[in-house]
Amino acid sequence: MLGVYLLIYIPIVLFVVAFLYETYLSFRRIGDKKKGRGVYVDATWEVTHTMLVFGVVMMVMLFTKHIDRIAELILIPTFLAMLALFVRGACYIALFYIYEKRHIRLLDWVFALSHVAAAGLLVTVVLIFSSYLLIEQPAANTQFVPVFGIGLAIIAAVSLIPALILYRYRD
Repeated sequence: MLGVYLLIYIPIVLFVVAFLYETYLSFRRIGDKKKGRGVYVDATWEVTHTMLVFGVVMMVMLFTKHIDRIAELILIPTFLAMLALFVRGACYIALFYIYEKRHIRLLDWVFALSHVAAAGLLVTVVLIFSSYLLIEQPAANTQFVPVFGIGLAIIAAVSLIPALILYRYRD
């Protein structure tokens, strides 16, 4: 069962760490007017979402017999997180591709705050799911754990190493 938990929580923790760093950078660009178009989002956006998707897919694939109950529990915060990510994406397009002038405006704050909302809601989803695992102790489908473990190692190496290099040298 440890393998099941690792497959779910390793990518989610990696997502949360990277996303919180992106959140920090979104507020930092408000305070530093010299920060224009941030390359960090271009490269790391896909990495953070890849980790999130992997973790969520593991939640679903490893607990297929309990998916109806899991979906019932996480529906509202997941939907709200999706809305926050949509707002974040729309603000990103406007800030980095439409507006040429670099002065702080309401849109910059909405962009930064949408990070906070999305992160908080996604952590809420994970906490609800975790409490379900602790209280109900559902049986996991463990037959694919070794294959998924190899997949996680490959995905983490291919996506996280370039992002870490980018964070180190571009920030």
